[in-house]
Amino acid sequence: MSQQVNFGEIRGDQWNEMAKLYTSLTVGVNRRPIAVMLERANELLAFSKATAILDNGCGPGPVMQRLLEEYQVPNSCSLTCADFSEGMITRVKEQKEEKVNKDASSPWQRVETLVQDATNLNKIADSSRSHVTAGWVYFATSDPMKCLNESRRILKEDGVLACSSWQNTQWGDLTNLYVKVRPDKKAMAIPKAWTEVDALKGELEKAGFKDVECHQVKTQLQFQKVDGFVDLMADKMPHMKMLTQDMSKEEMEKFKTLMMEETRNLCPTEPGTLHGTSLVAVGRK
Repeated sequence: MSQQVNFGEIRGDQWNEMAKLYTSLTVGVNRRPIAVMLERANELLAFSKATAILDNGCGPGPVMQRLLEEYQVPNSCSLTCADFSEGMITRVKEQKEEKVNKDASSPWQRVETLVQDATNLNKIADSSRSHVTAGWVYFATSDPMKCLNESRRILKEDGVLACSSWQNTQWGDLTNLYVKVRPDKKAMAIPKAWTEVDALKGELEKAGFKDVECHQVKTQLQFQKVDGFVDLMADKMPHMKMLTQDMSKEEMEKFKTLMMEETRNLCPTEPGTLHGTSLVAVGRK
């Protein structure tokens, strides 16, 4: 029988260790997708008119950081970062402290944090947010549609959701090479509806969003050394730790050797660059 682990099985505490490394791993990857999320959300409802913003599944806070750096938000607007990982929320708090220490008038002083699962935003009232952002979150939960429904519930009328997913990535293909070592396992996959433009647009529309649009965004992951990149992806990413926990030392060595060989085929020189396509979807309540 094939063994399979789904993204939704990963617990918040399993991201705690990765929280310290996540920013450095994704700083280049998320640059353009976040830009498009914010550009399109601002077009549907300007952040200058925002009353309350939730960054849902915030990770270490890259979306909130970009939002506050690049857009004017009213002083009266409440700002919240929520994530199911206490480790990620700790990183947000550290960033907040750093920003406020540098500038006491920084909007970061208003950023509140919540340890909250995106499928159940029970600490947030109905119709209380003008904007919800969710970068690479909903597809990785136990129920992406619940995430969309919860986002719509907490949005005010005409409030805007901006979320993202993945269509394809070279690094995802590399991490799925474990199936060549253990054919009894299944490759980990994002739900199909979250990997296609029209399908993702349809998911938001099924949840009741209007004026929905979905965009493909090319992005890159850069690394310094192949062996360091492979060690990070194979040993530190929560889903990989779950997938490989029953693999022997010899099997892990074979898997990592395959990853290094294929990475070098894609990137003959170091530092290297891998490519991916993100999907950014926005809609209005």
